[in-house]
Amino acid sequence: MAQKIPLCSLLVLAGTAVQGQQITGIVRNHQQQPLAAATVVLLRTDSSIAGTVRSNVSGLFSFDGVAAGRYLLQASHLGYGIFCCAPAVSPSAQNIIITLQPLAQQLEEVEVQSQRPPPVERRLDGLVYNPASDVVAAGSNAQDLLQRVPFITVNQDGEVLLHGNNVRVFINNKPAEFYSTNVPDLLRQLTAADIARIEVITHPSARYDAEGASAVLQIWLKRNRLRGLTGTLNANAHRLETGYTLKLNYRLSKIYGAAEVLQGFYNSYNNETSERHGLNTFANRQYTDNTSRGRTNFFTLEGGWEPDSTQSLDVLLRLGIFPVKRRNELEAQQLEQGDVSRAYSRTTWREAHYRYYLASLTYTRRFSRDRELSVIAGANNRVNRSGYTMQQVENAQQNYREKNINAGSNYDLMLQTDYVHPFSSSAKLETGLKYIARAVNSDYELYAFNNNTGYQHDSARSQLFDFLQNVAAVYASYEQGLGKWKIRAGLRYEYTQLKAQRQAHAVALQPYGTLVPNLLVYRDISSKVSTTLSYARRIRRPDPYHLTPAADYSDSLNITEGNPDLVPELLHHVEAGFSALFDNNSSLNLALYYDHADNSIQSTRVMHANGIIYNSYANLAGQRKAGASLNANMNIGQYFKLNTNLVYNYMEFRSSHTFTYNYMEASATATRQLPKGFGAEGNIRYSTRYPFLYGYVGNWLTYYLGVNKKLADGKYAVSIRFQNFLNPYNVSEGFFFGESYTENFTRRFRNPFVRAGFSYKFGKAYNNRPQRERRNAEGL
Repeated sequence: MAQKIPLCSLLVLAGTAVQGQQITGIVRNHQQQPLAAATVVLLRTDSSIAGTVRSNVSGLFSFDGVAAGRYLLQASHLGYGIFCCAPAVSPSAQNIIITLQPLAQQLEEVEVQSQRPPPVERRLDGLVYNPASDVVAAGSNAQDLLQRVPFITVNQDGEVLLHGNNVRVFINNKPAEFYSTNVPDLLRQLTAADIARIEVITHPSARYDAEGASAVLQIWLKRNRLRGLTGTLNANAHRLETGYTLKLNYRLSKIYGAAEVLQGFYNSYNNETSERHGLNTFANRQYTDNTSRGRTNFFTLEGGWEPDSTQSLDVLLRLGIFPVKRRNELEAQQLEQGDVSRAYSRTTWREAHYRYYLASLTYTRRFSRDRELSVIAGANNRVNRSGYTMQQVENAQQNYREKNINAGSNYDLMLQTDYVHPFSSSAKLETGLKYIARAVNSDYELYAFNNNTGYQHDSARSQLFDFLQNVAAVYASYEQGLGKWKIRAGLRYEYTQLKAQRQAHAVALQPYGTLVPNLLVYRDISSKVSTTLSYARRIRRPDPYHLTPAADYSDSLNITEGNPDLVPELLHHVEAGFSALFDNNSSLNLALYYDHADNSIQSTRVMHANGIIYNSYANLAGQRKAGASLNANMNIGQYFKLNTNLVYNYMEFRSSHTFTYNYMEASATATRQLPKGFGAEGNIRYSTRYPFLYGYVGNWLTYYLGVNKKLADGKYAVSIRFQNFLNPYNVSEGFFFGESYTENFTRRFRNPFVRAGFSYKFGKAYNNRPQRERRNAEGL
């Protein structure tokens, strides 16, 4: 009769109370050789975690400062399982011997009962979502998956939000912007089946960049640990987008490789009606139709070498090609005292071709006592070749034409090293260095048509712009456990150098340094209830195009000019949190927070007498925000899961006047496992109008219902989803005001309506060699 045992786990019960302050032992394999980097967890008898360590290169592990009591030991290592027989722990809890057996050998001898992690796990600085414990529909992408993560919502533009604010996204410890200039597009292209886990870091340490949001989303992709050739094919289609991803994995004992091809075809349609009113009885009415069509092509090669269980070297190469065509139809009327004084139409054809190149290298080395050194180096280059042709018709005659040619490129270089040094199971130090160089180059040429001479270069509306930003950073973070309390304090210093040229003339930009402290206090009220209190200082640097004084005339009715006198926006963030886990793996999370900035960067808009709006930027507002965010992640019965988020923010903007706004959003995502491999899912999200200093964008409602089916023991899967099926368009209304004008607008976006998905797993793999377990375990 087969014996059922938990996979990759060993439970050893301390038979008597531990009298000393230390628990030590050794982890060995079936050949009595020490196993490095094995995970050993010390559990209380109620299954709560008292400490976690990893064995050193000699297989030794140690828990220091352990209070007297009864404990369980759990040990695991990728590629290994264990039989139920093991030595008992002596009363002194010293020199415990744990022997792990190879997984392949166990598969021949016992029936293995797999244990999935809980869907949500609590951690010091946030929480972890495990997709393996959820029902994921075929063809799902990262955006679909994120809608199930506590505290996280995805808005109508595909932006990831936490507490109603943008979140900084990392993928395998690299900024998402390093992979793509458009993070929402990147998340739509990332297959949900490739994600091992998602970390919601609500209290980022000094290790993370000071720039951006006060929260971080870390997405870890799966790493193939099985030898042999395997592959996956994922595809989805709806009326706005069709695409597929083909991925091949091959692994030898110490070397692995992967190749991925992603192709997508998309089209979109939206229209907008707007009306501007000046203080001098002048008005401008516009109606625009916007269509676009393009392709997305990504080709990725990955490779790695793991000479032993303590080190690894990973290489990534990526090529992206994106051709796109857009068409814009504008109908405009200018009115004086209610009468039409001028009417005209414009048609603009835009065509662009983008190329994206990426190369990165990651080296990780683990030393004894769980010390770890990691080095990341990478570079990318984004090349843009684009242009447009515009013609204007007035009084039934073509009276104006122009065209544009734009050649641009962006370069990013990143070097980062991090070192972790545990002093004990309850104390550790993290420190590191980082350097980022970012260059933006643009050659914008505009030509106006003359009936006698043809297209002539317009030097006043053309510009040559070069921008370079260098950021060097150093940080240190120390964490200390004191019984039920944990304290983490960190300090990060960043020095920023800026250089810019316009038309070969230097733009004066001053360097600056920023000191960014953060503090986190954590307390376990019980084994499943905890509270946190944190403070962090953040920085928001002006974008390159916010700084350049060159005017952008690509939209002749909306002219934008940068401001080289902008200074970084400094934000102070305070947050208190409460988290509770329940016996059925449900969770409840509450956050109360307050943000304050005195030099908030805001856009300025001035309408001239001819109806043209001139846009710029300035540090002209103080901004305060107080809010609350509530998440409930519920397992109702064995097969039904419900994740709900509720956010309320009170915002205050202060410039020459004070403006106050209220913002709310609510979302719910439900999944249900059904018999015979079927599953169902649904989502709804509603947000009230989102405020800015000078106006707001209207409320938004999205929803979907879907069903999926697994075939051939999960080898195949299909799904169908109905999105916003009650209305072919999503409608949003908004209002802006500025010096001497007001503007109302209504925007309509075409809905995808029905989406179908398909996935297929193929290949044959085996595992007869234990593989190392990384500190940032990417998954199996």
